[in-house]
Amino acid sequence: MMKSKKKFAVMLMGSDYQQKKDYAVLETGGTETHIIAVNTPQQALETVKTLADDGFGAVEVCGAFGEALARQMYEAAGKRLSVGFVVCPSDQKEMSDRFWSQQD
Repeated sequence: MMKSKKKFAVMLMGSDYQQKKDYAVLETGGTETHIIAVNTPQQALETVKTLADDGFGAVEVCGAFGEALARQMYEAAGKRLSVGFVVCPSDQKEMSDRFWSQQD
């Protein structure tokens, strides 16, 4: 019997993403890493439920999510996968905020 791969996701959020198009899967060893894009917090909550149903064990979300939404996602997924969130060190927060507030 073939052992199934671990499924892990990295989720990005932004209004310009197209969820169906902006998607990638990287396979290494025993792990599938899925890069997923969403547009809104509500879409993230819906997507994380699907990930849990599909056997994902963990998801890391970008800084746009924050701790509160990451915790909501954990609850929305029925506490079936861990949800980590990316933050920058406090001494770099001003630089990060300046970068992300710039218009394209």
